[in-house]
Amino acid sequence: MINPLKGFYLGTILLFLSACSMGPTLPPPDKAEQAWVYDLEDWSLDSRISITQPNADRSDSARLNWQQQQDDYKIQLSGGPFNQTLAIMTGRPGHAEIQVSGEDDRYTARSPEALMQAILGWNLPIRHAAWWIRGIPDPAIPHAIAYEETSYRFTQAGWDIHILRYQEISPEQRLPSRIRMIHNEVTVNLVIGRWDLPES
Repeated sequence: MINPLKGFYLGTILLFLSACSMGPTLPPPDKAEQAWVYDLEDWSLDSRISITQPNADRSDSARLNWQQQQDDYKIQLSGGPFNQTLAIMTGRPGHAEIQVSGEDDRYTARSPEALMQAILGWNLPIRHAAWWIRGIPDPAIPHAIAYEETSYRFTQAGWDIHILRYQEISPEQRLPSRIRMIHNEVTVNLVIGRWDLPES
């Protein structure tokens, strides 16, 4: 059973994402260009995340580092003037675990979404977001795609995902650098400063 931590708020510890400069805008990719992303099993990123939840009257922001190795993941949240670690979540299908800085206990659950909601108060679909932050829909469930002039947008699992900007990884590869995910009144902004991919 998960024991929620009352009063645990990350706070607005980083600059708002809208103030970040992200380089030139790239047009949305086509399906063939995205094919390699679906085969990408090992990757990591360093980013800034902000989550606004008007219904809960809160807005949080933090630095987020996500490491993925096939089905295993590690998500580290940090912030403050010295970039202190705030929480670390690790998991694999059917099991998720989180430890909050300053707490001895580790909290576990079968669902990473339930764990993040209970401990951090964040509404974020981790299992789908592992695909979305790469700029592609989760292939396991239905989705709808809408191309726009300078961005790429799709809807899935009740979320509206906007890929607002890309960065070139190589002359033939690119991944998102700025993403906005919206579900009802929850808005998640992600600005990715660095992608690390395995050498081919």
